[in-house]
Amino acid sequence: MDYLKPFDGPVVVGRESEEVVYAKDQPQYSPLRTLPYETYPGSGDYRVMSRWTLTPEQRRKVSEGSDIFLTILTFGQPLQPILMALGDNDFYEEYAKRARGESNDKD
Repeated sequence: MDYLKPFDGPVVVGRESEEVVYAKDQPQYSPLRTLPYETYPGSGDYRVMSRWTLTPEQRRKVSEGSDIFLTILTFGQPLQPILMALGDNDFYEEYAKRARGESNDKD
């Protein structure tokens, strides 16, 4: 199995001070940098974004048709909704606009 790894750097450049690292002190897991945020201030609609990267070999495999599989450890609890997307450092701002209904893009 060829596992993807979290991006070795900030989730969103310039927002590092807002990050939370999950599993920082749990050696059985890989630490995961995340950017928690609320869709609208005071809305209670909390989301957590992480950033992942692919090696050149993984990028080649995807370009040749390989799929990406996501496994979520639920520990017997209900599955939380998830989203997967491709993007660069500007992804966060566009995603936040869409989540607030401020974007007309249909992608």
